[in-house]
Amino acid sequence: MNRKNLRFIVLNIITTFLILSLLIRLFYIQYVKGETYAKIAVDQKIQSLNLDKKRGEIYDRNLIPFTDRTSTKYVYAIPGLIINKKNASEIINKLTGISESEIYGNLNEGKDILSYKVRYTYDGNLPVGIFILNIPQRYDSNSLARHIIGYSGSANYGLEDTFNKILSTNGYDSIAVFKDNNNDYLKGLGVKIRSTDKNVYSIQTTLDYHIQKAVENILDKNNINGAAVVLSVKNGDILAMASRPNYDQNKVSDYLNSKNEELLNKAVMDYPPGSIFKIIVASAALENKKVNIYDNFIDEPYINIDGVVYHNFMDESNGLINMIKAFEVSSNTTFIKIGQKTGGSDIIEMAKKFGITKDDNLPIEEQIGTLPSLENTLGAGIGNLSIGQGDVTMTPLQAADVAATIANDGIRNVPNLLKAIIDENGNIVENLHKADSYRVISESTAESVKEMMRDVVVNGTGKNAETEYKSAGKTGSAEVNREKNIYHAWFTGFVPYDEPVYAISVFVKNGDIGGIKAAPIFKQIAEEIMKYYK
Repeated sequence: MNRKNLRFIVLNIITTFLILSLLIRLFYIQYVKGETYAKIAVDQKIQSLNLDKKRGEIYDRNLIPFTDRTSTKYVYAIPGLIINKKNASEIINKLTGISESEIYGNLNEGKDILSYKVRYTYDGNLPVGIFILNIPQRYDSNSLARHIIGYSGSANYGLEDTFNKILSTNGYDSIAVFKDNNNDYLKGLGVKIRSTDKNVYSIQTTLDYHIQKAVENILDKNNINGAAVVLSVKNGDILAMASRPNYDQNKVSDYLNSKNEELLNKAVMDYPPGSIFKIIVASAALENKKVNIYDNFIDEPYINIDGVVYHNFMDESNGLINMIKAFEVSSNTTFIKIGQKTGGSDIIEMAKKFGITKDDNLPIEEQIGTLPSLENTLGAGIGNLSIGQGDVTMTPLQAADVAATIANDGIRNVPNLLKAIIDENGNIVENLHKADSYRVISESTAESVKEMMRDVVVNGTGKNAETEYKSAGKTGSAEVNREKNIYHAWFTGFVPYDEPVYAISVFVKNGDIGGIKAAPIFKQIAEEIMKYYK
């Protein structure tokens, strides 16, 4: 083969190889990566106009949302797409009630996008560049659990504050508009809504939406100034927590100087517990075998300890009684005698085991209860300790926790408010649920106190708390001002008695007598939420 023919063959091979390579490349671009490159080409002609930032939601235990439950209509205008701005101003005026001149001025300011809240209906066709969207509203007039959820804005509070970094994202829902090579709007292509590909994380709580709603409705119906808490006896989950008076999450600034305490979460504020503290005193006396439930005492109308006089309610006297009867009628003088026999040290230690001074690290701002020093329980000081007055304080959450511990045979489940961080599909990103429990008192002591709490409802001061499911609990009337007859009203207990499911505490600030003001609220809550038990 001559040299000329060889060069010709090599050239053909190279040419064929190049053509095949080009065909393969064209096939790859057109069929394998075609959609990707087409998208890039289109994206180069798209301008994204951002709407509000996306924020994760806050859910109940069953992924029912507490936030973003409703939406509001907004009319959006993209001036660069609008041909007849005068006509557009007239249409937006009919939708919003804003003057045409103001809207016309806005349309000519050179802004990429404008939005107005829709107030009226409009039956006509919207021109290119004007469209209406339903935008989720973070809070509305029916929002629940406001003192837990809190609020997000110029300032944050509650779970919105604690998990602000997790709930916040860099993503937006945006409006995509098309432009040509000269960066001018393509008026015939319209717009499209696009969602960010950024991850959005939400918070799943232990709250039960339906139980929370029932509790809030009952507090509102009875015009309660105070709080109520519902715990799961089984695991300590906080199923409901409500405080009153309430506030509007969209108008927080209106309450900053208010004296009505709308922004305070009374469910986690400490107050003198009064006679509900006798649950702890009785537990200490029995567990340490300082007093037997059948030991007899002379119940007196008042008792003088080192010059300090303590009274029974209305100076009642019940004669010869034991602990069971003293608990049932909530005798102060007899429980002070029980406290004297038990000793301040054992009562304080028992209260600590019940978690009264323990910070359980809830993800919301909270106070914890207080107890006197041992020195302050000597002499007359044992009187205040024995009846839940003086330096003794407790939160409504802690009151429900005490009842739950008794109902759970003496084992305390540390209260939970959180279940998990979840993604947009409800998948768990991080488990936040605690499983922290420990024994406070023996099962036999718990059983004795349970029986006494049942007697309170059947025969004693808590008759107004009885339900068809059988209730058990303890009343409290914490003295605020004896001369003016002002008391905080308490009731804490559980339901049903035979197989406890819910522990419930009710606190009515300056509400007078626990058996009259708080016990009926307990009854209403218990009967309503038992409908949701499965």
